[in-house]
Amino acid sequence: MSVTHRAVPEEFRGVWVRTLLQTDADADAPPPADDNSWVRWMQTSSWHADLRVPDLALRARAARPLGEMDAAQLAALAGQQGFAGITQFESLPEGQICTWLRRTDYQPPGLQPDSGWMMFDQPDRLIEIGVHESYHEVWERLPDSVGRFVVLAGLSQDRCDTGARILLAGRYMMQVRPRAQRWPRGMTPGYTLSDVLMHSPAQAVDWLDCEVSFGHVDDGQWFIERSTLPEREGQVWPWSVHKLDDTMALVNQSGQSCAWQILEWTCEADQLPA
Repeated sequence: MSVTHRAVPEEFRGVWVRTLLQTDADADAPPPADDNSWVRWMQTSSWHADLRVPDLALRARAARPLGEMDAAQLAALAGQQGFAGITQFESLPEGQICTWLRRTDYQPPGLQPDSGWMMFDQPDRLIEIGVHESYHEVWERLPDSVGRFVVLAGLSQDRCDTGARILLAGRYMMQVRPRAQRWPRGMTPGYTLSDVLMHSPAQAVDWLDCEVSFGHVDDGQWFIERSTLPEREGQVWPWSVHKLDDTMALVNQSGQSCAWQILEWTCEADQLPA
């Protein structure tokens, strides 16, 4: 069978809002549907970032630091999902498949690759059907999420990749920061973050301290709408980025400037906001 790996086509790029998730529980029951979770997927030509906040985490939300939350509030946050990494696109005779290879993940490693058959039923509406799991998702693209795409990688003082990422699509921006704490040694793949918290409740803050934030950039400010860290929601930060050359950019955030590596710059302007 011939398989072609290539950049994610332009029609798949942008910010997508999930409007429906259906999963097959068993043959004798109707598939449960989720149209209440807050979900955003940002896709560039090769990178993605994804944030998913279930209804329970929204209802139990408190805009305070993790260290000031009670056990019930921390447990609700463990149901969130957020990840970022490279997107592998395949054209097969049977259709098109996206596989999201996670470099940073709010949840522990899964048992199966995250892959879906992708098809359009409207120009800005995607249907995703699971390859390795039985699910069906409906995605709708935000109209002002195209036209420019930028992906930046955070660097340490010795210029090593920290795993931090900034992604821009149109007027929208996502920022990702991995947790500092490593997963417990010998942890079995397939565990959820809720499982980890049950086994190590004293380290709950360490396990939950992983950022995936979503918002929009307007007039030199980043407005944070939703984040795995609730204290970040509603914050407004001064923000700009200047392309230094083909490999490096200078990001100014809250008055502090740092050099970031350019992973993608599909944008005519060398300064954003332009």
